[in-house]
Amino acid sequence: MNHTQNMPDMQQSHYDVIIVGCGLQGLVAAKTYLSLSPHTSLLILDSNLTIGGVWAKENIYPGLKTNNQVGTFEFTDFDIQEVCHGKVAKGEHISGEVVYDYLVKYAEKHHLTRRIQLGRKVTTAEHLPGKEGGWRLTVVSTDGDTRIPKVTDADARRQEKATVLTASKLMVATGLTSTPMPISLPGASNFSPPLMTFHDFRRSGLQVLEDPRIQHIVVYGGAKSAYDTVYAFASRAKKVTWIIRGSGHGPVYMAPSHIQAGPMKVWLEPLVTTRLLTLFSPCIWGESDGFGSIRRWLHGTKFGRLIVRTFWKKLGGDVVTQTGLTTKGPEVKNLLPKEEAIWYANGLSILNYGEDIHRYLMDGTVSVVRRDIERLEGKNFIFTTGEKTEDVDAAICSTGWRWDSGIDFLPKSEHGDLGIPSTNYTKSQKETWEKLENRADKEILERFPMLADGPGIDKDDRVIPTPKLDDLSEKATAEPEKQKREEHTPWRLFRGIAPPASSQKDLVFLGMMLSLQTVLRSEMAALWAYAYLNNYLLPQMQLSDRPDPDSVASEKTSSDGSSAKQGWLYETALFNRFGRWRYPMGYGARFPDFVFDGLPYFDIMLQDLGLKNWRKGRSWFGELFSGPYLPGDYKGMVEEWRGLNKKRK
Repeated sequence: MNHTQNMPDMQQSHYDVIIVGCGLQGLVAAKTYLSLSPHTSLLILDSNLTIGGVWAKENIYPGLKTNNQVGTFEFTDFDIQEVCHGKVAKGEHISGEVVYDYLVKYAEKHHLTRRIQLGRKVTTAEHLPGKEGGWRLTVVSTDGDTRIPKVTDADARRQEKATVLTASKLMVATGLTSTPMPISLPGASNFSPPLMTFHDFRRSGLQVLEDPRIQHIVVYGGAKSAYDTVYAFASRAKKVTWIIRGSGHGPVYMAPSHIQAGPMKVWLEPLVTTRLLTLFSPCIWGESDGFGSIRRWLHGTKFGRLIVRTFWKKLGGDVVTQTGLTTKGPEVKNLLPKEEAIWYANGLSILNYGEDIHRYLMDGTVSVVRRDIERLEGKNFIFTTGEKTEDVDAAICSTGWRWDSGIDFLPKSEHGDLGIPSTNYTKSQKETWEKLENRADKEILERFPMLADGPGIDKDDRVIPTPKLDDLSEKATAEPEKQKREEHTPWRLFRGIAPPASSQKDLVFLGMMLSLQTVLRSEMAALWAYAYLNNYLLPQMQLSDRPDPDSVASEKTSSDGSSAKQGWLYETALFNRFGRWRYPMGYGARFPDFVFDGLPYFDIMLQDLGLKNWRKGRSWFGELFSGPYLPGDYKGMVEEWRGLNKKRK
């Protein structure tokens, strides 16, 4: 293969494919597309100044490591120990510097670097009219800042110098952790010490950490990024007041990488891709694994649900016990999660610090405050109880990320068809999705009754009691989320990738979900996306076999494809609404966020592609008892799929 074929000319204005995002998802999408269609003119754009996305060089803060250990965070055809020889060893968490180096070498190996333009932000994407579709992109130069900018004279001048590019197909791989949520605390504009987001900290963390004037820091938030920030300051002998909103989700579950199971220490991460254990997770796409009868018994009978609840109580209890949250003293007990482990998704994270972070709570370096903030004033955080912090020298808000793509899609009337987060749905689109989601809620709770017992989350992410849904009526299932849906819609993508109602196959979104198996999921999504964009997908396995009573008659007589479109819409509603019920303490109401459901997700993706999903031996026994799935089990997927399609032709 001649890898210099169809390299982008920097003066070129039209491309067959443009990929927005140069993180691991964007890189593997480009590599996969070009390996299957080498003559494609393909361009990759990224607003960072180096490749890597969240692992870009400028985003690596002191102490950053993967939650994954060596063996689970690598592409199937690119061994990280071989590529980064001497920099990482088996059993270690991988440093941010090593991940960056690994991705640079991956781009070089597959001749992607000449196709990449860095410091280039896509601000708008306009869908071109006509049967062929395509996209017109407005692209501006940046200084590497991925935040949504304020409109200033400088921004206006930059917009005047914007470049317009067009593409036949657009792949958006910006992910969910590129643009921080703005700080919206009352009084923030008058707070005198430095006040920054976690995004700012990861860009300038070393300067802040080494500033001798900063001795008392407030860290606001309860996610893994807050843990990282607290540890970074506390390990440098800085005093930290750690504020976790009292009415919010609370702190995440943090587990050691290995837990004690009887006489053995078990590596926790591979448990989530062990076929037998995934059966204990209620999952709307779970039956794609071929063990539907077992799943229906476990989640559809009282005795089965008792076993499931026992499993999750044991798992959560072991994590709490073995991290010492209940035995190390009241200071550490302040980090107890609010709810049972079953209701969390990627809020189940790993203690990867190399030492016991809790010792900083026990010696007084870190104090945890679980209260709501009323306002900021002077150098203090004022709580709703009337209490306040001591004077602080700096504050870092680790309060999450904007979960849209960061691109303004036009025309806005298509937002409902594209399935993107929006406040611009038409009346018809709102009514369609509300009806579909009410129907999906009803089916989900009938198939998985225990999910009705989970905690509820209001529009401000406050934990509220879940309403009783005994009658499963439309009104009951609609109310908990009605206000949130009207304010800002969630992601609604088929399989978490494709627009559910677009008339052209010219757009995919990659990485708009969270899962523990990030690299492997990215690789599989890249292949699925190629097949979708080029009309190679097989008829998809359906998540539901229940007909819509309101459309059975019309579907029987439809010959214009409308019934197939309606099927995609309902599959999308079912896929996405499931997250709201399954993971209310995660991000399931906004976008797919799952842990133990990753393996059956891979199953359904492979089945869409016509590939085998059972890869452990030749029988059900091998599938259940041959250990966890690792990247090596999926090695050669692209070649396997290429060969299959040659036979079909």
